[in-house]
This record gives sequence, C-alpha cells and structure tokens, in this order.
Amino acid sequence: MSTTLRIGVVGAGNIATIAQLPSLVARDDVEMTALVSRREDPTAIVSRWGFRSAFTTVEAMLEKIDLDAVFVLTPRSEHVAGVEAALSAGVDVFCEKPLATRAEDACRLADLAESSDRILAVGLNRRYAPTYVAGREAFGAAGATFCVAQKNRRGSEYRATFENSIHMVDLLRWYCGGEPVEVTASAAGDDPWQEDGLAAMVRFDNGHTGVLMAARNAGGWEENLDAYGGETSVHIDAPDRIAITRRGATETREMRQEAFGWATATATFGFKACVDHFLDRVRDRQQPLTSGREAARTQQLLDRILVAAGLPVEEQPGREWASHAIR
Repeated sequence: MSTTLRIGVVGAGNIATIAQLPSLVARDDVEMTALVSRREDPTAIVSRWGFRSAFTTVEAMLEKIDLDAVFVLTPRSEHVAGVEAALSAGVDVFCEKPLATRAEDACRLADLAESSDRILAVGLNRRYAPTYVAGREAFGAAGATFCVAQKNRRGSEYRATFENSIHMVDLLRWYCGGEPVEVTASAAGDDPWQEDGLAAMVRFDNGHTGVLMAARNAGGWEENLDAYGGETSVHIDAPDRIAITRRGATETREMRQEAFGWATATATFGFKACVDHFLDRVRDRQQPLTSGREAARTQQLLDRILVAAGLPVEEQPGREWASHAIR
C-alpha cells in the first residue's frame, strides 16, 4: 500500500458534508480519488472537496479506478448494494450507520468482509466521542453493571427508533458487554412507523443490565448516558460534559472548555475519530472497534427491541427514501 490512500466516496449529502468529508480532507495521507453522485451536475461537490473524478454508479467507479477504500454515505436503502459491490471488488469499506435496513443483510455483509479478508467499518461514531470513550474506560474490562442511555427529541420521524436510537443501543452493548439474553420494551404512539418513543430493558449474559430511553415527545433534544459499577458512577451530557464519581469524589470534564471553545460536532461526537480509526485499520489490517460484525450484532439487538415493543423491523413499502435529501 502506498503512503497515500486512494479514497472513493459514494454519496455526498448532508451528513457526509458535515462529518466524513471534512475529516477526510483534513488528513495529509488521503487522495480524494473518486465520487459517485446522482446529481446531474456534481461539479460543485467535486471542486469543493477536491475529487479527481466523478461517476454516476459504484460499479463504474470500481471498474475504472483502483482504490484503497470506499466510503458508502448514501441513504440507508442503498447501503447494501454499495458495500457489497466494493467488498466484492476487493476494496475496504466504511459505511454510514446502519449497515443495512435488515439485520440479515448486515450479517451477510459482515460474512462477506470476513471471507474476503476486507476491512468493513460502520459509522457508529459515539464509540469514538471523547466523553463516551472516557466513560467506558472508567469501568475497565468488566464494563458497567448498569447503563441507562437516552436520546430524546421534540418531534418524531419515520422509523425514529431505528434511525437514531441505534447509537444508544450500540453504547449499551459496548458499556455493558456480554450478549443479550432478555429484552423487554414498550412504545408510545398510534403510528408504528413514526412512533412517539420507546423504552427498553436489556439483560446481558454477564448479569449486566442496559436501559434505553428514546422519547420523541420530549421538550427538546438531549442525549445522555448514566452508568454504574465497581463503585464508579459516570454521567455524560453529550457531547461535551462528563462527570466521573469514585468513592464520593467527582471529576468533571468539559470538552469544549478544554478545546477553548473551538471544539466542533465532528470532534465531540466522534465523527473524525471514527474516520481516522477506519483508515488506520486499512493500514494495519486489524479489526475496527465498530466492525461490520459489531454493527450487525447491534442491529440484531435493535431488532429484538423493536419486536418486543410491537414495532416493525422492515421498511414500510414506498417510504425507503423518507427524510433523505438528494445525494
């Protein structure tokens, strides 16, 4: 592998321009080699991010260009096709969350990455956010005995729990450790495709317990996590503040204060660190923290939560593109 990584990007919508693309161009060992976009004229995007070429399909890009890695940043309904094409072409892949719209497809993509000896990482960026990292480190290998993860908003959206709460489900798995053995959940609202919220409890095989709260009828946006174990308490107000208490003494960190007010969501929510982690794994060939297999297991747990709450695990026909802008 050369000192410069040749990168292909599939999709350049809102999240990509906020999170992954700025993280990529900030590195001096990356070449923005190719873009796949359905825009009639992608000239502005190509110029803004310094792409050397543009294509209308993933297949055309992979046929014409030799790449070291591909970033699949499309709407979730197109993740499987883009990831599968790149892995089958022998290229490492970073995919925005969720890996697939169905857990079965996520497992299949994880199998494909492992059988083809490719690196597959998924953008579960909360595992890389400084506050969440510090909180997890406070519990060491044992993990947290109890963990409560909340992501609440004012106003619902199509498949709200699946779209946003997957981050918190992944944090519950990461903080508690073990495999889920019992799941209970309940949802609020009359529309199962646009629920007002969901609460769930997960018991893991190591005896630890995780609680998910995802209210869509809250007064405003909030994301926080509380964890307990080993005479340690952690409280996180995402993305900036963490308080760690041991034996009655509390240490508090304010990430923005540490960065003198210049901290951005790209850094505080872990987007940049997630991209950097993947590119480092492309070089050293080690498994990412948020590998395709880890993402598939998180999605399997999320499906169990949805089923327990009486919510669908499939996309509603005709609404696969809901809430997505042109890419």
